Amino acid sequence: MSNKYILFLCIMMSGAVLFGQSRKDLESKRLEIIKNIEKTNKNLENTKKKKQENAEKLKLLEQQIAQREKLIQNLSYEVVIQEKRLETNTETLDSLGIKQGTLKQQYSQMLRMNYLKKMSHSKWSYLLSSKNLNNLMLRWIYLNQLEEFTKRKLETISNISSEIKASNEEILKIQEEKKLLVNQTEENLKTLAKEQKEKDELVKKLGIKEKTLADDLKKKQREREKLNAAIEKIITDELAKAKEKAKKSTKEAKAAETDNIGFANNKGGLAWPVQNAIVSARFGTQPHPTVKNVTISNSGVDFTIQGKGTVKSVFDGEVIGYMEISGYKKIVIVQHGSYSTVYSKLDDVVVSKGEKVKKGTVLGYTLAESNGKSQLHFELWKDKTKQDPEKWLVRK
Repeated sequence: MSNKYILFLCIMMSGAVLFGQSRKDLESKRLEIIKNIEKTNKNLENTKKKKQENAEKLKLLEQQIAQREKLIQNLSYEVVIQEKRLETNTETLDSLGIKQGTLKQQYSQMLRMNYLKKMSHSKWSYLLSSKNLNNLMLRWIYLNQLEEFTKRKLETISNISSEIKASNEEILKIQEEKKLLVNQTEENLKTLAKEQKEKDELVKKLGIKEKTLADDLKKKQREREKLNAAIEKIITDELAKAKEKAKKSTKEAKAAETDNIGFANNKGGLAWPVQNAIVSARFGTQPHPTVKNVTISNSGVDFTIQGKGTVKSVFDGEVIGYMEISGYKKIVIVQHGSYSTVYSKLDDVVVSKGEKVKKGTVLGYTLAESNGKSQLHFELWKDKTKQDPEKWLVRK
């Protein structure tokens, strides 16, 4: 049995962590994952049409596999929740059945009592045979209470019968929902196996050589260090200028503080700098997707765009830098108080240094390469410290 199936069975058997999440939350998350899978799948199809089996396709397959694993986990959680609902409804049904049986037994015992039968056939003779008026009133009250008690018992039995019917219908509904979820999970496990096989074949076909890769990584590292040094110098110079201005002007100091607060308050809500894109490389140090014992480092996030990309400022600010560096094409830096955003791998820039920009202002464009896609490298700095951009951008 493969590790994927073992993982799936473990998830199915341990549902304790799930019940903090509602069915609605899980369904919403499932739809979001499916949307991401469809987007990545579209990019994969476009790659296949161009007959390009390369590192870009490998990266997309890695993303697709990761999303597929998330979907399988989500479906497994939903199945466990349905199991719990089924168990609860079955227990309720058993309890109602016992309660109904007890009530029917009590009611039957009442009907079997000879004196009750006799009174039901000769109510008036029973009343008229009273010794005195007081005895008559007591018998009248007793008969009325007995009739009311019998009526309530019948109503209770009828209500429980309705509840049992509703519970049976709910159980059938849950069983159908569970069956559908299990089928979806099995289909996704099959698809996952195919995607994993395709990835393995692609890695083999590409025949990635560690020496070639190491040389390429060293080159990219040099380009990245050059970019970082250039960005840090521009930011340092601008921070020094801003500090001098703040010393001379209270108004400048207040404006800078307002910019900082405004930008900071939008953490997790900043618009993406480019649309119709997926995150193809995340922030920080991470294992290389295909070669063991090799790590790659990223100072920001990389976006892969379908076709040409229109790059926009994520927040109000001022263009403080423009430069060109090998491997990163044209680069624009926008300052937002003590925060800065960096937009690189642009083919065309439409703003100038010193220009004030608003949120959504077009900064430039990325042009599609031979594979029909373009790239944007995006960074976010607080003073001279790099931040994880995905923590600041709105979640998609």
